[in-house]
Amino acid sequence: MTIAKDGLKFLLPALGLGIAFLALGWWAPAVPFLLLALAFGFFFRDPRRAVPAGPGLIVSPADGKVLAVESLEGLPELPGLSPLTRITIFLSLLDVHLTRAPLAGAVRETRYTPGQFLPAYRKEAGRVNESNAIVLDGPSTTVQIKQIVGVAARRIKVFVRAGQRVERGDKIGLMYFGSRVELTLPPSCRVRVEPGAKVKGGMTVIAEENS
Repeated sequence: MTIAKDGLKFLLPALGLGIAFLALGWWAPAVPFLLLALAFGFFFRDPRRAVPAGPGLIVSPADGKVLAVESLEGLPELPGLSPLTRITIFLSLLDVHLTRAPLAGAVRETRYTPGQFLPAYRKEAGRVNESNAIVLDGPSTTVQIKQIVGVAARRIKVFVRAGQRVERGDKIGLMYFGSRVELTLPPSCRVRVEPGAKVKGGMTVIAEENS
């Protein structure tokens, strides 16, 4: 199993302490640290994904459960596009927390916004919680991916920068310990998921561009 390199700073100290205590024959403290290392390894796992091929497909930016599919009148980061559609995905502690590019294109901008740490499943969390927004320009479609941390997640990692090109399914970020991702689409896209659906980042087709 591959581990995201950002998780090694959590996993290796716990594993090292567990092995050290085990070598000394101290089972009582060794077991909790070894279990903690396993938990970190599970949380920061980086499974290989088979990204679907085909024109106009938009894949999920994250693993998790679709909380909502809603219409928006507009968004400053996507000027001139209305109505927009926002797909909200909640990531539990059991989900893979890497964020992936929903389509191929160039990163227009990344924007960090400080904020609160309300539970990520609450509706207002998308508006008031700490977040990072990534605007991605595809050949014919522009989308926004918004990483939002929750009550347990306190850090967002972004792997891309403005001007960088990415392919569909590429890893573009990571959130720590429970969070949510919002994908905002222009009216030229047709949504293929409903609230309650389970999705896999880089694999599940959640929308497609209208031909």
